[in-house]
Amino acid sequence: MSPFLTRLLASAGILGVSALPGFAGDSAVVELEELHVTAQSPPANPAAANPVATIPLAGIPGPAANLKTVLSTSVSALPGNTTVIDAAEIARLPVQSYGDLFRPVAGFDVSNYGQGGVGYGIALRGFSDAEHGRDVAVFIDGVPINEVSSIHTPNYVDLNPLIPETIRSISIVRGPFSVEAGDANLGGSIFIDTKRAEPFSTLGVAGGSFGTGRGLATFSQLGPGPQPFLAYEGYGTAGYRENGDLGRYNAFNKVTLPLDLGSSLSLRVQIYSTGFGQPGYLERDRVRAGLVSPRAATNVTDGGGKTLQTFVANYVSGLPDDEVSGLLYVSHDVFSRFSDFGAGQRGQIEERETVGGRIRKVWTTSLFEALPTQFLLGGDWRTDGLDVNTGPSIARRFTAGTLDLDLLQHNLAAYAQVQVKPTPWLKLTGGARFDQFFYDVRNNLDPALSPKVSPDVVSPKGGAALTPFDWLELFANYGQGFRSPSASSELTSNPRLTPLTIESTEGGGRLVFDRFSLLGTVFFTDIANEVFQPAPGLPVQNLGKSRRDGFEVEAKVLAYREGLDRVAVFANYSAVSARLLNGAPSIFVPNVPAFLASLGAEFDVGAPAPLGSGRLIGAAYLSYAGAKPLTEDGGLRSSPYPRVSGRIAYVHASGWTTYGQATWYPGDRTSESIFNFGSSVSATAADIFTSPQPRLTLLAGLTYGFATGAPAP
Repeated sequence: MSPFLTRLLASAGILGVSALPGFAGDSAVVELEELHVTAQSPPANPAAANPVATIPLAGIPGPAANLKTVLSTSVSALPGNTTVIDAAEIARLPVQSYGDLFRPVAGFDVSNYGQGGVGYGIALRGFSDAEHGRDVAVFIDGVPINEVSSIHTPNYVDLNPLIPETIRSISIVRGPFSVEAGDANLGGSIFIDTKRAEPFSTLGVAGGSFGTGRGLATFSQLGPGPQPFLAYEGYGTAGYRENGDLGRYNAFNKVTLPLDLGSSLSLRVQIYSTGFGQPGYLERDRVRAGLVSPRAATNVTDGGGKTLQTFVANYVSGLPDDEVSGLLYVSHDVFSRFSDFGAGQRGQIEERETVGGRIRKVWTTSLFEALPTQFLLGGDWRTDGLDVNTGPSIARRFTAGTLDLDLLQHNLAAYAQVQVKPTPWLKLTGGARFDQFFYDVRNNLDPALSPKVSPDVVSPKGGAALTPFDWLELFANYGQGFRSPSASSELTSNPRLTPLTIESTEGGGRLVFDRFSLLGTVFFTDIANEVFQPAPGLPVQNLGKSRRDGFEVEAKVLAYREGLDRVAVFANYSAVSARLLNGAPSIFVPNVPAFLASLGAEFDVGAPAPLGSGRLIGAAYLSYAGAKPLTEDGGLRSSPYPRVSGRIAYVHASGWTTYGQATWYPGDRTSESIFNFGSSVSATAADIFTSPQPRLTLLAGLTYGFATGAPAP
């Protein structure tokens, strides 16, 4: 393999640990070392700024990893079911859009609504996939992404501005067990960290089904001075369905400044803009009966757009085990959506300005010179100012106003966590966070409904992890999570509303061997008052007490290992029973699939001789989603459906990479994005609407990578 290809693959995170001798022992050491690397920690040398893939194919650690009993703030060290996806795995995945980053991961329920630039449904642990990710707390470089008090849906998540090639790692915590995640931390939390620098730049183009085209250019270099990572993207598609066109541009600009004494300051400016048509939703039974084309649009004037400007500054000083870090962010965005859900088009326009920050300190010590201990203290501040307007519209022009609000929402929070190791094989973790909210709502249409309230919430956490043997990890967790009330859709009618809270417990274990790992978890979650919203703009319904019982199982096997070549297979299965406790006929929590399953393989192997000097990398997997109730009595349900996705890339020694990928729905195409627009109790089949998925989607591309700046040491 040529030196340039080695550096290109390793720095991009593609080659990963397959460049290291051996597999089990080395990968265990590397993964343990990763526990001491936080999101923006300054590395000991510039080459570590964008680390080689520290988790091997399919994330299989070697024996004696014992990650859960390490004193660390990394999510891998939390006593729970966590997952870390690095740049190497992202490079192998078939990613048509950002939802594909999560589809093969155990427990994730992902719904592509097919409505242009609208955020996907992303859910964990039995929460609804119909609510645009509102029940998962999401962060990019520490910045909270959930849009509080959004008129679209409370705590709306839109990751369309995320460029996959800029991602260094995605860390996932299932359940409300991370003390650093506050608002929206119900089903879990997602921490996305972007790359710091690479010793090369790239130019790439791609095209595929339905008139899709994409161009991407990146520039980066390593060195003792400023380390830039820049990415510029242009994207356009005509869409599978009528009025499904979308266009966007995205400029990601990040520069990291190494400072004295191992500290660093990263500055990021991102500018994003998109405009899109919106096909809307079709009556499911009419589509299935062939009475309406699955490609038809509800209203050809539906659509919207979004512009976003973001500035982020991250500062880190000290070694990871004793670091102090600070975060400051400012953003401005304007989001518009005009949608016809069957009763005529209605418009939503929301202009938002957000400013916030975080300060965080870690101490690692030995109490009484005998008890290894780590303390974590932090505080958050966030202020959102919103101008919200809704009303009936024709061809994206308002004909009247039904809501005109000026909102100011503050969130102040403090949190603490302590980890102690009474013995080398046992670690206890405890923590809590306190969140105080301040709302100031001015209702321009009805001044009497202008609440000023200040609710608060306390969220305790606790857990234990033990490793009685090198090949066995056991863990248990208790935690509470919450979602803040929406000033735009809830507080104006009920100013006494307090944050929705949940209480959750989990227990599980992992077997870890040379080429095999098996993880299993059971969990239980209680909610005092389940909240259901059939679609944005439709009334919010309170369904009463609910309980979720479920489990997750995932297995990973290194099936082939020869020299630098690796082939790994993985499988996962999760099931959940989400029930209402008020009694029949209200039994089921709507929009929660009974089970989710995936089976797939990843590979990184040398290319056959006729292809020359290069490597083949990629992944393929089959996912299967079970039926979900669409009403509380379960009388109306979606159908189970399979989905197949795969990608293969050939990386040549000269720096050229060519790739192709496909997504195929061999069965039902109406059940991934499906909604009950009627009552959650008395709906009929005519109330069930869908956005059908295309049967087959293809994408192919070509990328050229070339060295820029000093080579990695």
